[in-house]
Amino acid sequence: MSIVEKAFLGSLMKAEYLLKDTVIQPEQLESTRHKEIMRRMVELNQTGKSIDLISLTT
Repeated sequence: MSIVEKAFLGSLMKAEYLLKDTVIQPEQLESTRHKEIMRRMVELNQTGKSIDLISLTT
């Protein structure tokens, strides 16, 4: 697993407003797991829900 991808996803989780400004798409991530996490983050953001560990794991 890429430490860079982990740091990127962590920063998006900590500061949700960055998700709107990023040009990186889930498909550009290397790890399948990270792709799914980012897809879920985008989905939650589009529906107006908060992005946190609980919402990502349920």
